[in-house]
Amino acid sequence: MITMRAPSLWILLVLCIFMHTAFLDEDAPYNVCQKCDYNNFCNCSSVKLESIPHVLGNVFGFDLSHNNISQIKDTDFMTYVKLKKLLLQSNQIQSIADQAFQLNTDLEYLDLSDNLLTQLSPNWFKHLSKLQYLNILGNDYTNLGSGRIFSNLTRLRWLEFGNPSLALLKKDDFVGITHLDEFVLTADKLDSYQKGSFSSFRNIRHVVLSLHYTFLKTPVQAQQILADLSGSTTHLELRDITFPDKSDSQIFSVPANSLLTKFTFSNTFLTDNTVLTFINCVKNTKLSELVVKDSVLSGTGKWPKIDNIKNNSLDSLTLNNISIKHFYIFYDTSGVSPLLEPIKSVTLTKLNMFLMPCTVSRNLKNVEYLDLTHNLLSDGIMREMVCLGAWPSLRYLILRKNVLRSLGITSPKLSTLSTLTHLDLSQNSFSDTRTSCKWSENLQFLNLSSCDIKSISHCVPPNVEVLDLSNNDISSFVVNLPSLKELNVSNNKFKSLPGEGYLPKMEVLKISSNKLISLTGEEIMAFKKLGFLEAGKNNYICSCEFLLYMNHHITVHLLDRTENYVCDSPLTLRGMLVQNTKRSFFDCHTQLSIILLCVGMSLAVAIIGLTCYKYHGIWYIQMTWAWLQAKRKAKKVRNNDICYDAFVSYSEMDSEWVETFLVRELESAHPPLTLCLHKRDFIPGKWIIDNIIESIEKSRKTLFVLSQHFVQSEWCKYELDYTHFRLFDENNDTAILVLLESIPKETIPQRFCKLRKLMNTKTYLEWPQDEVEQQVFWFNLKIALKGNDNGSGPF
Repeated sequence: MITMRAPSLWILLVLCIFMHTAFLDEDAPYNVCQKCDYNNFCNCSSVKLESIPHVLGNVFGFDLSHNNISQIKDTDFMTYVKLKKLLLQSNQIQSIADQAFQLNTDLEYLDLSDNLLTQLSPNWFKHLSKLQYLNILGNDYTNLGSGRIFSNLTRLRWLEFGNPSLALLKKDDFVGITHLDEFVLTADKLDSYQKGSFSSFRNIRHVVLSLHYTFLKTPVQAQQILADLSGSTTHLELRDITFPDKSDSQIFSVPANSLLTKFTFSNTFLTDNTVLTFINCVKNTKLSELVVKDSVLSGTGKWPKIDNIKNNSLDSLTLNNISIKHFYIFYDTSGVSPLLEPIKSVTLTKLNMFLMPCTVSRNLKNVEYLDLTHNLLSDGIMREMVCLGAWPSLRYLILRKNVLRSLGITSPKLSTLSTLTHLDLSQNSFSDTRTSCKWSENLQFLNLSSCDIKSISHCVPPNVEVLDLSNNDISSFVVNLPSLKELNVSNNKFKSLPGEGYLPKMEVLKISSNKLISLTGEEIMAFKKLGFLEAGKNNYICSCEFLLYMNHHITVHLLDRTENYVCDSPLTLRGMLVQNTKRSFFDCHTQLSIILLCVGMSLAVAIIGLTCYKYHGIWYIQMTWAWLQAKRKAKKVRNNDICYDAFVSYSEMDSEWVETFLVRELESAHPPLTLCLHKRDFIPGKWIIDNIIESIEKSRKTLFVLSQHFVQSEWCKYELDYTHFRLFDENNDTAILVLLESIPKETIPQRFCKLRKLMNTKTYLEWPQDEVEQQVFWFNLKIALKGNDNGSGPF
């Protein structure tokens, strides 16, 4: 039974694994996502998911946008109980189960926009009491369902809803919502609106209405929506709307209890009638800020004069990127001039404006901030625009990105603005600044960045405190500015800090992206009050002095990141951060290093010299050289050039015995033996070492007369060494040892190590004192001298 059950169990196990694998493989391409970061935010966007994926662990954020998910089931988010942010926009979601989010009670951000939802259910949001952001824009629902779908969202702060199909808004649709930071409603074809639908709203900071066709087809409904919302919001924005040429005069009517202080037209199509109607409706309200941006004005500006202004509180006007279709026949704005007088802040940007009439400039009596960026203002119109009485209260003037060309023409006209303290002329083209300029004495801030300026010596306000000259072609700055506190010359061509002028109060210097190669303490200290420096992205030579100062002794605070300070040279350090770079001691103290090196080499030479002197190193060197030369000689030449029977090596102290006994006995023998003695046979004027080598080479034998004097002689040692070389290196047995007196081995100096070796390996003759034994000595010596070179004979 056991043998039968085991295979059955294995088959069952394999079958289960196969089925489980097949199940996983079927879902793998559609619900697998493991792209989670360390904050437990999983990005599963744009991976063609068709269902909610399963991710292990705690997930705080989930981006499932831009997939193919079509439905959300009850169990899809059951495991994500700590989910705080969920992005489901741009899918194909058609249905969501009522209890889909019942366990996601911590959810704070939910985006369901741009899907295919046709119905909305209050059960979706029943358990989401912590939800703060909800976006259900761009679906297919025509109404908000049975109502009160937002009643449990007491913490909601951002709500965006609506779509082109939304047709109905009812009274109880927004019950439960009282305070919002932003409310966005898109309803291009709203057919029915019940008055008071927004009655639950108490304080909405910003309301955005995109009611494109509603204003065209049902202006009464549009009027009612604006009236209802103006009582609960401080900022109302109309977006993506085309206003009819003849609209109801009460379309912009604002109730007495209105909280509205800011009104914005964004991407709208305006007519003269629209403008006139709006002005008449808000001229006596609490409206303080008007913004019109990215819009088109189809009229000609022929507006009748506005009268009966009792309480004009308009404080700020912004017109940005407005296209006037019939600009060539556009009237002036004298009709609305009474509205301009109280305004303190005016922004007129991207209008293609080439002139502001003198009358308009004079009407802006209280304007303190004027931004005319990105227009077509030129030097020639300054006389008309800055006329007598223009902008009498102006403090901030921005003329950035116009077509100004000459500071010599522009500055005198602007100098008439006695209250002007801040002037921005950046992104114009003042290439010629050699002419003198005239500025207001109160001008404290001047921005001339990105103006193609090459020199600025004669065109700087004398009392300026903040000067921006960045992004130009300036290479020097020799100007006396006793009041200057901040100077920005980044992205120019400076090779050193601008310290040639008189800048006693400068506290901030920005000089990044120039051609600086170094910074020194002397340069920094020249600015006595300098406390902040921005000098990164330069071509620094990382010398020892520069690195020492930047890493240990810099006294100012660096405004930019340390990553901006990089070595450009030497090549070995290029690309390295100044903060992490160190130079070697030799690089930083070259002269001292050379002196120490020379001293060290001198000491080494002295030590080597003393060592060689003490241990006779010179002899070893000379002998080695002589040996090398001897080895290069052909051996046949040496054998065929024998002149002596023996070369006698002896100490000068033993010369009496050699000359009296040895020479007389051997050279008078029959047949006589020829001896080579250094006194008699060395060639005068020849190097003594060459004499020794040549004499040994021309002798069949080398006779060593050993004594205490011998082991003290340097020349004897050399002769012994060379003979030892012939004995072992050339396998030539030519050495004969004669011991005149007893020499204990322990008394032989260490440098005569070869003598010890010879005495241990060869038989030597001892000179006897007895005359009979002396005869035997001479006999044996003669036999040894007459023997062949192969070692034959008695020795």
